[in-house]
Amino acid sequence: MTHLIRVLDLDPGRLMILESRVKKAVRQSGIKARISMVSDNLAITRQGLLDSVPVLEINGSIVSRATPLLPDDLLALFKALA
Repeated sequence: MTHLIRVLDLDPGRLMILESRVKKAVRQSGIKARISMVSDNLAITRQGLLDSVPVLEINGSIVSRATPLLPDDLLALFKALA
Protein backbone atom coordinates (compact mmCIF):
# COMPACT_ATOMS: atom_id res chain seq x y z
CA MET A 1 0.00 0.00 0.00
CA THR A 2 1.27 3.44 -0.87
CA HIS A 3 0.59 6.01 1.83
CA LEU A 4 -0.15 9.66 1.11
CA ILE A 5 1.87 11.96 3.35
CA ARG A 6 1.33 15.72 3.27
CA VAL A 7 3.22 18.36 5.21
CA LEU A 8 1.62 21.79 5.43
CA ASP A 9 3.57 24.85 6.54
CA LEU A 10 3.84 28.51 5.59
CA ASP A 11 7.55 28.89 6.36
CA PRO A 12 9.55 27.77 3.28
CA GLY A 13 12.74 27.18 5.26
CA ARG A 14 11.01 25.01 7.84
CA LEU A 15 9.15 23.18 5.07
CA MET A 16 12.45 22.24 3.40
CA ILE A 17 13.76 20.85 6.69
CA LEU A 18 10.56 18.90 7.27
CA GLU A 19 10.66 17.51 3.73
CA SER A 20 14.15 16.18 4.32
CA ARG A 21 13.15 14.64 7.66
CA VAL A 22 10.02 13.02 6.25
CA LYS A 23 11.86 11.53 3.27
CA LYS A 24 14.59 10.14 5.51
CA ALA A 25 12.07 8.63 7.95
CA VAL A 26 10.10 7.07 5.07
CA ARG A 27 13.28 5.43 3.74
CA GLN A 28 14.26 4.17 7.20
CA SER A 29 10.81 2.78 7.97
CA GLY A 30 10.55 0.93 4.67
CA ILE A 31 7.04 2.12 3.80
CA LYS A 32 5.93 3.20 0.36
CA ALA A 33 4.69 6.76 0.32
CA ARG A 34 3.82 9.64 -1.92
CA ILE A 35 5.00 12.81 -0.19
CA SER A 36 3.72 16.29 -0.91
CA MET A 37 4.59 19.62 0.63
CA VAL A 38 1.95 22.35 0.85
CA SER A 39 2.95 25.95 1.45
CA ASP A 40 -0.02 27.67 -0.19
CA ASN A 41 -1.57 30.08 2.31
CA LEU A 42 -5.01 29.85 0.72
CA ALA A 43 -5.05 26.03 0.73
CA ILE A 44 -3.96 25.88 4.37
CA THR A 45 -6.51 28.54 5.37
CA ARG A 46 -9.37 26.74 3.58
CA GLN A 47 -8.64 23.65 5.65
CA GLY A 48 -8.78 25.73 8.85
CA LEU A 49 -5.17 24.98 9.67
CA LEU A 50 -3.61 28.43 9.49
CA ASP A 51 -2.94 28.57 13.25
CA SER A 52 -1.85 24.92 13.39
CA VAL A 53 1.20 24.75 11.13
CA PRO A 54 3.28 22.69 10.77
CA VAL A 55 0.75 19.95 10.05
CA LEU A 56 1.48 16.32 9.19
CA GLU A 57 -1.29 14.46 7.40
CA ILE A 58 -1.14 10.75 6.63
CA ASN A 59 -3.76 9.18 4.37
CA GLY A 60 -6.12 12.11 4.92
CA SER A 61 -5.88 12.11 8.72
CA ILE A 62 -4.04 14.81 10.64
CA VAL A 63 -1.58 13.14 12.98
CA SER A 64 0.38 16.18 14.14
CA ARG A 65 -0.33 19.89 14.26
CA ALA A 66 1.43 22.92 15.71
CA THR A 67 4.30 20.82 17.06
CA PRO A 68 7.84 20.34 15.81
CA LEU A 69 8.17 17.17 13.76
CA LEU A 70 11.33 15.52 15.04
CA PRO A 71 13.08 12.69 13.17
CA ASP A 72 12.47 10.07 15.89
CA ASP A 73 8.77 10.95 16.09
CA LEU A 74 8.38 10.68 12.32
CA LEU A 75 10.17 7.34 12.24
CA ALA A 76 7.90 5.94 14.97
CA LEU A 77 4.78 7.11 13.11
CA PHE A 78 5.91 5.60 9.83
CA LYS A 79 7.01 2.30 11.38
CA ALA A 80 3.50 1.97 12.81
CA LEU A 81 2.19 2.11 9.23
CA ALA A 82 4.45 -0.71 8.04
